Amino acid sequence: MDSVSQGKRLGAVKLSRVTFRATNRDDNPTTLKEPVAPLTSRGPLSLNPPPSEGASKTTEIKRPAPAISMKGLLAAQRITRELKNRAFLRRKSRARTPNRKPTTIINEQVPAGSANPTQRFPYSQAKELIQEFLTAKLRNITYDPSTSADLTKNLCEDIKKMVRRVTPPRYKLICNMAIGSKNREDILMTSQCLWDSYSDNVTSCSYQNATMFCVVSVYAVYFE
Repeated sequence: MDSVSQGKRLGAVKLSRVTFRATNRDDNPTTLKEPVAPLTSRGPLSLNPPPSEGASKTTEIKRPAPAISMKGLLAAQRITRELKNRAFLRRKSRARTPNRKPTTIINEQVPAGSANPTQRFPYSQAKELIQEFLTAKLRNITYDPSTSADLTKNLCEDIKKMVRRVTPPRYKLICNMAIGSKNREDILMTSQCLWDSYSDNVTSCSYQNATMFCVVSVYAVYFE
């Protein structure tokens, strides 16, 4: 009896322990509040950072922009201007291309009845030579009626020899010169010839100093 009763008591003790633990976990009000209390004390979650942390972040993000130098600004403006000019020229060339007509080279036609020299008289080059010659010869000359005739003849011969060096072959040269006194008077000189306007040509120069004036005309006539 003692062993049976002792066994029952042990079994009762085991059951009491199991039931004690179960009732202790469910019925004890303190055990229920302990896990809930930390959650209620924390409060709702907030996504916004604390004021001190947000202020530090805003100060770090809002940094002053680097200052632009005047030299860099001028360089940028110059580059922009060059690019605009290139684009304008490119558009202009493209616009002209479709409307461009083919260029036809027409050789100079020899008039009927005119001579056709291989080289024509270089009147502009002859004019430069005559102008330099008159300036060098008459710069320090004073007008004298007694010596004007000889001076005119000598200057004409020198001018023909000088112009002959640049004249093509088969051209004849005629030199006409007039020298007069410069006494506050105006003089008008003209000449008229009947010749071949295609092959023949003429050049003229004038010079004056304090006492005299000089007018020279050189005619180049082509001879076949």
